[in-house]
Amino acid sequence: MSNSNTEKEKLYHQIALACLKALKGAQSGADSKDQIKEVYDAIDTAFNQQFALLAHEVDEQKQRLDAIAHLDPEQHQLVDAITIAKSNSAAH
Repeated sequence: MSNSNTEKEKLYHQIALACLKALKGAQSGADSKDQIKEVYDAIDTAFNQQFALLAHEVDEQKQRLDAIAHLDPEQHQLVDAITIAKSNSAAH
């Protein structure tokens, strides 16, 4: 559970940094609507970057599950599925 909280904290931290950068980058004389748009754009960009990372992780997990699903029970054992599940690559 703490690992999940740590990941959540990292995500929030990166988005907060993007917002702070947008606020610092905004000109002091800029319209507040422009500043708000810059913050929204920074949040959107940071969120999309994080979503892309999560989508990649989900795709890797799906590949592992597909590889496990295609194991032939006549030729493979549970240890083969465990090896695939723990691997960094689903290519087996």
